[in-house]
Amino acid sequence: MSFNQKTAIVTGAATGIGAATATLLCERNISALILLDIAGDAVQQFATELKQLYPHTQIYICVANIADNDALGEVLQPLLTQLERIDILINSAGVADENDPEEIHIWHKVIGVNLHGTYHTTIASLAYMPDGGRIINVSSILGRAGNVRNTAYCTSKHALLGFTKSLALDVAPRKITVNAVLPAWVDTPMLQKEIALNAEKIGVDPEQMLRNAKKKIPLKRFTKSEDVAKLIAFLASDEANNITAQSFTIDGGFTCGV
Repeated sequence: MSFNQKTAIVTGAATGIGAATATLLCERNISALILLDIAGDAVQQFATELKQLYPHTQIYICVANIADNDALGEVLQPLLTQLERIDILINSAGVADENDPEEIHIWHKVIGVNLHGTYHTTIASLAYMPDGGRIINVSSILGRAGNVRNTAYCTSKHALLGFTKSLALDVAPRKITVNAVLPAWVDTPMLQKEIALNAEKIGVDPEQMLRNAKKKIPLKRFTKSEDVAKLIAFLASDEANNITAQSFTIDGGFTCGV
């Protein structure tokens, strides 16, 4: 599953699923890679590490808030022009702020990044994507379920599935595939932060909350970022050239037990 001679963009690339996916693409000989993230220092440090480990890959940094289309275009467009083509787009950037239904500022923030930001990077990339390209959107199992204090997040992740299906049909004549992955309980800094906040609210030990959560998963472990990255890499590969408009859950069997 080599990506030799391919170019890619990974959003949310500095940490979590984005970083794991970027690393795996480099391991599989991606020719050029744009790391897009809002955290400038973190993505710069990550890029330095990748350059040392994978000198065969051209690494580019794009620091931007994908919710701001104009600001995104200012920094992304020159890189797209320089590379001339984008074969693979991984839309991994996202925020998971909890909200009460009336907290409109959080609603706009989450929808702005998770949905509008994904749209912005996709449209910009499609202009440089050749026939046979790949787009993979990172949704969530909360793209198929509701959750307390998550109206904004759940709405954004549900919407990504509709975007995935419809866009796949629009670009099918160009043999571009569009798919989504739906992780659950991924052991990332985002999950650790969420667990810590919830534990503080109810006055329990965060480690105990983590242990209790794992008991609900049939395979008895959280999904790792690397697990999701491997699924993304498969969908981005030539082996998946007849798979499109699909959504793939990766959760250790959790959703079959609820």
